[in-house]
Amino acid sequence: MVSTLDKMQHMNYKAFKLKNSYFENMSSLHGINHTYRVMVHVLNIGMAAGINHEIVPAFCGAFIHDMARQHDGYCTEHGYWAARFKLPLFIDFFKQQGLNDEDFEAIRIAVTNHSVKDEVAAGHPHYKTVALLKDADALDRIRISENNLKTEYLRFPESIAMVEFARKLFYKTQTLKLKNFEMILRISNDIKKETGKLEAESAH
Repeated sequence: MVSTLDKMQHMNYKAFKLKNSYFENMSSLHGINHTYRVMVHVLNIGMAAGINHEIVPAFCGAFIHDMARQHDGYCTEHGYWAARFKLPLFIDFFKQQGLNDEDFEAIRIAVTNHSVKDEVAAGHPHYKTVALLKDADALDRIRISENNLKTEYLRFPESIAMVEFARKLFYKTQTLKLKNFEMILRISNDIKKETGKLEAESAH
């Protein structure tokens, strides 16, 4: 099984450190903890689904996806705002992670699309990047309410299988002050280990 860190070996994942100042409307609902959880979900869905190249642009898209929000209410435009105003601020940083112009286009489309109901066609060249970000974002809807996530709208069957993990990750991190991505990655891996242990015990 390929580990999360193996998948990110060409990235400096420790450099993905969010700051309050990155967000136009810093909040507990769409701020740092939510963003880090979405980033974790991108990695987990992508690896479980056997996705390769699209994981990294989706991960970078998750990093900026809610930065341009003006409020916590319903808003279809904040994805477009993030792609237009926040993506340019991190282009050099993303280039350092090995991304190219085509990847930036994938990020732009995924971030723009994540806040609208419209779906890109399955045959679209950046469909997997868009779908990864949308499903990862949806998995953290547990923070709104227990029943807010509608699994029938998830795009990957692997995403459906991660609903319980997403629930555990939220409750483990909802009151923490997450200082960096490495911190939530450790929590994620601990949950996986504990879940694996429980599954092994129940099999006997």
